[in-house]
Amino acid sequence: MRRKQQKDSIGELDADGIAAWYPNCKVRYDGGHYVATPHTTNPVRRRKRVEKTITVSVQDGKFALEQPSSEAEKLPVKPNQMTIEEAIEAHEESSPERSDEPKKVIRRMTRKQIFDELYDKYLPLKPKARKQAILNDMRPLFETEDALKYFVEENCARRWRNLVVRRQRFARKAYNQHFQWFATFTYSDEKHTEESFKKRLLETLRRLATRRHWLYMGVWERGKETGRLHFHALVNIPDGEEVGTFEKVTDYNKKTGRQKTITQNTFFAEKFGRNEFDDISFANLVYGKAIAYIMKYMEKNNTKAVYSRGLYEYFHTDIQGEDVAVKFSETNENDNRLLLFDKFNCWRDGEYIGEVSRETIAKMPKS
Repeated sequence: MRRKQQKDSIGELDADGIAAWYPNCKVRYDGGHYVATPHTTNPVRRRKRVEKTITVSVQDGKFALEQPSSEAEKLPVKPNQMTIEEAIEAHEESSPERSDEPKKVIRRMTRKQIFDELYDKYLPLKPKARKQAILNDMRPLFETEDALKYFVEENCARRWRNLVVRRQRFARKAYNQHFQWFATFTYSDEKHTEESFKKRLLETLRRLATRRHWLYMGVWERGKETGRLHFHALVNIPDGEEVGTFEKVTDYNKKTGRQKTITQNTFFAEKFGRNEFDDISFANLVYGKAIAYIMKYMEKNNTKAVYSRGLYEYFHTDIQGEDVAVKFSETNENDNRLLLFDKFNCWRDGEYIGEVSRETIAKMPKS
């Protein structure tokens, strides 16, 4: 039935199951090949899952389930986004009587919110140790051990899926561009506080993106030994839109214990201090390593990437069957991805735009 519907909508299928046309495909570049995903519609509307709010007490960083009561409802409830430590500290500061014994704080939140707080708290641990620590802390909030294990397993899988999706999005956007620089901006306490460093640096990059058409994407990271804040980014600077000058600077590398010559931009050096621009070429080895290096910190620190405007994951085009090299899967009918030849034609609303190239892609709709 599904094969017949597919045949009616996109034309005759050949012996390999490839149709004559695939309208409105989403196409991405994976660093070596173009991959197209044909357009599909899902008639089933996704239901929003409603999480149940519970009343818990937090004492010395430990959770306990509280029975709802008129007394508990009258107690001040701290915002859900507060961490465990912040909630305890805020309650102690507002209490007229202070003692060495940790105070009990009443909070109303969902089990999912509690899980996310604990997951972030135990992020430095290895996965098995992290899961066990969460199980121990959330045990008082469940009636049965099976319910607890199911909940923690499900939410660990959710956090992992979210990370995978963020990494995929980052890689797809990076491979669609031609970044020339791998840049590292290092916090200097002589010029900024950490808060002003983050705020001013992102403001500067946003202005450069708006006024000089820079493109950038990166993540925040702290040095393993010093804890000093860094921003690692892939940067594209159009011709004639540079600021400052690039100059060679010799600096001492603490990791190797040797002098190192780096390329530094005078504009960023004056405003923020130490910065380093490494020239990267659009080659699988160098370019792929730069992307992988940044994505490593997305998993390590659970940080979200920072993107400039103008970055996209896919461009949309109609695809002729003769431009399809092979289907990704012959056995899984739910996997409709197509591997395209390196040179294929782009079409939009029945109009031929051109053979795939940077100029042709620039004319295509994107998402």
